[in-house]
Amino acid sequence: MNKIETSLAETFSEWVHNLNINDIPQEVVNKLQLVVMDSFGLMVSAKNQQYIKSLMNALKENGDCTLVGHNKKVNPFNASIINGTAIHGEDFDDTFEGTPVHVGSVMVPAILSSAQAINLDGQKFLKGLVVGSELICRLALVAPTAVHRQGFHPTAIFGAFGSSIGVSSLLGNTIDEMSSGLGIVGSMASGIIEYLAEGTSTKRLHPGWAAGCGWQSANFAKSGFLGPRTVFEGQHGVFNSFAKNNIEPDFSHIISDLGNRWESKKLGFKALRLWNNGTTFY
Repeated sequence: MNKIETSLAETFSEWVHNLNINDIPQEVVNKLQLVVMDSFGLMVSAKNQQYIKSLMNALKENGDCTLVGHNKKVNPFNASIINGTAIHGEDFDDTFEGTPVHVGSVMVPAILSSAQAINLDGQKFLKGLVVGSELICRLALVAPTAVHRQGFHPTAIFGAFGSSIGVSSLLGNTIDEMSSGLGIVGSMASGIIEYLAEGTSTKRLHPGWAAGCGWQSANFAKSGFLGPRTVFEGQHGVFNSFAKNNIEPDFSHIISDLGNRWESKKLGFKALRLWNNGTTFY
């Protein structure tokens, strides 16, 4: 295929590939450190819930990746699913308003399991966490509420892309491989909101599934498997598939002011308690 113009996925991937860890503002680092701490607490708090026990019974393949709160290690895909489900399970995780989406329940398990699987240091962990979180937040701004109105869970859809680019960064994928990973994960993204009918556990599963699909898609791309580079803006791309209604998408949110404007620093917490000199703040 002859490339005529650069796609949104390629532009974002190029920024990720060239981003230096020292160029990430401390404000963003501080916010995502809180996201990590919050996510670990939520994983532990949900460890004995029946939906976690069910997943652990089903996803037993051993590996090098920690199931937080359990004396058990499994492969990266399964660890991402179980840990992500635990974070989102009781719906107390962080939120980016607008669409809205939850970031920590996707990105923390995806990057944690990937870093453990290939034994990476904290700086690479941080970069993967940052770029994936930033993409999720930016995608949420393209057509606010449109995905939900069409019957899909935004965290499930947009989270898969954030996980893919974050894991691609950890793996050291090239720009083309990162872009392919985004194209591939578009065919893995899934999550309908029919759980509303009976209050079932599928909503809890969505962030974990998105996290695991990031691992799979990034590795598929690294092996040479190709995905469509127009996965965001294409005729059959994510917004025409998951958000085709009367809300006109503004694709500029995905790539405008990359490195200068950081949407991920706006992440909020449903309940944040800080202890300082004996005083509790809410």
